[in-house]
Amino acid sequence: MARLSESMEDYLEAIAELIAVNGHAHTKEIAQKLNVKMPSVTGALRQLEQQGYIIYNTHYPVQLTEEGKQVADSILKRHLVLKKFFSDILGLPSEKASETACRLEHAVDDDTISRFILFSEAIENRQDAKHIQTYLTEAMQFLNSGNAENICVLSQLKPGETGTVELIGRNVDAKKIPEVGQMIVLKTISLDKTMFTVEYNGKKDNMPVQTAENIWVTKC
Repeated sequence: MARLSESMEDYLEAIAELIAVNGHAHTKEIAQKLNVKMPSVTGALRQLEQQGYIIYNTHYPVQLTEEGKQVADSILKRHLVLKKFFSDILGLPSEKASETACRLEHAVDDDTISRFILFSEAIENRQDAKHIQTYLTEAMQFLNSGNAENICVLSQLKPGETGTVELIGRNVDAKKIPEVGQMIVLKTISLDKTMFTVEYNGKKDNMPVQTAENIWVTKC
């Protein structure tokens, strides 16, 4: 069968969700769920029936055919995977995560969804990804600060740039580090980018990249 339009996928998704929750999907319920007028619903249902995705009779609830169930399940899976990614990994509020998933679920295929799942599960479950989780959590708290474009980790400064320390990240495991509120200047970066020479409190210090990547500063 030809690929359905976004609108037709929305109808199949709505029908499947109504059946799952209420045990049935009447035309009026579909119209209310999608916030569309009855004539539009009727036209869409007739099209879906012609394509073999639903069983439609004006006197009975709409039913999904086996093909319709498979497509609806695929759409619902894409929605749930995307919503989980936007909510659990990117930290969006649940409602916004769902709205974003609704917009994108039609544009991604099953292969892309499989990769979303792989990435999400790795970030959430692998022990060696815990530092990434911590970094993302810290980074996200600055997104709505009103000054996000000027906040970065020390390792993102260029030689000669100065920053004010905003946060010492939880991934830092070092004793000789600047305190929050101190000015710090990035002097040089080693050729292999593993060592950063910085100056703060009137003294120079050599800082490994693992530390520089986890000290948050506001560029001056």
